[in-house]
Amino acid sequence: MIVVQDRIEVRASDRARLQRRFAEDYVPRARQRGLALEAAWISPPFDLVDQPVTLWLRWHVADVPSWWAMRSAAGDPAVAAFWASVAPMIVSRERRYLVGELLAPSENASAEAAGTTRRAAEASLAPPIDTRPFTVATRGWRETAQLHLPAGAAPTDVEALEASLAAAGPDLPGIEGAWIAANFVPDYGAGHLTWDLLFCDRATATKARASAAWRERVVPALTRCCARWTALGLETVGAGLARPGIRDGVKRTALFRALPDAPAAKLDRWERDLLEMPAHVTAIVNWRLSRAIPLDWSSPDAPVWTHVWEQEYERLDGLTVDYMIHPHHWAHVDRWFDPESGDQLIDTDLCHAYCPLPQTILGRDARSEG
Repeated sequence: MIVVQDRIEVRASDRARLQRRFAEDYVPRARQRGLALEAAWISPPFDLVDQPVTLWLRWHVADVPSWWAMRSAAGDPAVAAFWASVAPMIVSRERRYLVGELLAPSENASAEAAGTTRRAAEASLAPPIDTRPFTVATRGWRETAQLHLPAGAAPTDVEALEASLAAAGPDLPGIEGAWIAANFVPDYGAGHLTWDLLFCDRATATKARASAAWRERVVPALTRCCARWTALGLETVGAGLARPGIRDGVKRTALFRALPDAPAAKLDRWERDLLEMPAHVTAIVNWRLSRAIPLDWSSPDAPVWTHVWEQEYERLDGLTVDYMIHPHHWAHVDRWFDPESGDQLIDTDLCHAYCPLPQTILGRDARSEG
């Protein structure tokens, strides 16, 4: 079981109204999302004249899979709308997760859910590794693109575009590396394909887009096959390379958008939290966090992103299991994405793309900081 603890400071004059809103609007819908209310307290146990009082709400979810189901359901715009509607009454709020000895499979958990929860408990007890020896700087200029085919595109359409760009990429003048692969799941904001390009510098990349190879082969393929595409330049915040010789692995590319009013100091803390993940989730063997630079070869309707978080894994379950179940992810980092946490900095609209990785891409533009 995972315990969810809310601390909400509210002006005394608004306390009764906020409690009614929770009882009538929030609690019934939260129960449908798998969030069960255990208890509620007020501190101090009376309304103050000129100071806020604190509401303590304690909930629980059954296990780690149930937690992710709850978080997914909280993506309903009605959830964010509730918190926005009560914000004028709230002085401050935060949501935290309590685990440890309580992180055990529920009595009604399936064998798969019970196994996942046990793995999460084991992961939470393992000490973080020292990732400093794997820290690297980056060189050159790398771009990454998500390519979205029209709805209903057939696998043969994806394969045709992949083949066209795989053939054209190495012919771009000044190119140092070009990698394209079909994403496993074109969902969660991901395109059908991830395309990565490496040049010695940005000026070389700009010249390559004036070349015949780009104009006569790349542009026609994109406009013929894609509904839209998003291209981003990468300005490194931090990177690490623990398995430079990785083969037949998985690359994950996540695109994030910071909220417009996100404070710089908190964004810095969020970036550091992301870069701490490989110390806890050791299935992440290579990684790079970058600030996103919009590129003029994106399609006009491409979304705006502010950050790119890339990881390489030796196995798919390193991403789909190890990464997803570790408490550092769901009980710590996820608070920056959660509209219910009181700490949200990042838009819930994100891109989560993952594709096959024949060999490292992140290692190609890495250079040791030592």
